[in-house]
Amino acid sequence: MPKGVPEEEKALVVFDYIYHALRGKHVLEEAGLKIKEVAPPPEYRTGCDLALEMSATEVDTAERILDEKNVLILDILFMPKDTKLVPVYLTKLIKTTDFPDYTMVRCGNMKITYQKGTGIIVNISGGG
Repeated sequence: MPKGVPEEEKALVVFDYIYHALRGKHVLEEAGLKIKEVAPPPEYRTGCDLALEMSATEVDTAERILDEKNVLILDILFMPKDTKLVPVYLTKLIKTTDFPDYTMVRCGNMKITYQKGTGIIVNISGGG
């Protein structure tokens, strides 16, 4: 960031489960919010190593959208302006396969298939 330009305060939406994080990413992007996938601070990793970073000014809108779409969140953290979080490059980790009525998401040996439109999970496999 160029000197003299103030960095805006950020907020971090953290989740208990990857399903909610991915669904949250989808509904917030669909609503036009600018978000970034990041790894949450270690003390907030409770089984889901994915959080969504956004401008602190968009938190109320994001929280309303997530609530309307029944996406469960663990917490919303307001981060100091100079906090650096590790980006998660989901495009390198996650592959999707599109079927007429379903979408299959694969990450490593884990697969989850959900029904389009409803988001209902119809199959989970892998992981031992």
